[in-house]
Amino acid sequence: MSEQDLSAYASMWTTERAQWELHRIGDGYLPIMKGDPPMPQMICDDELADLVIAQMLAVGVAVVDHS
Repeated sequence: MSEQDLSAYASMWTTERAQWELHRIGDGYLPIMKGDPPMPQMICDDELADLVIAQMLAVGVAVVDHS
């Protein structure tokens, strides 16, 4: 995947970073936009989802543990 492929999601770890958190569910993470109600961001491509989550983790997006 190139950076261009991630551009549609880049705000999740850049300009809108404070509006997002990662919910740890089992062995994975689900990006959630904070709010009332919280809104999950479903990414159907597993490889793309892994890249987006890795970027979010790298910049310190908050993680909520549901174990």
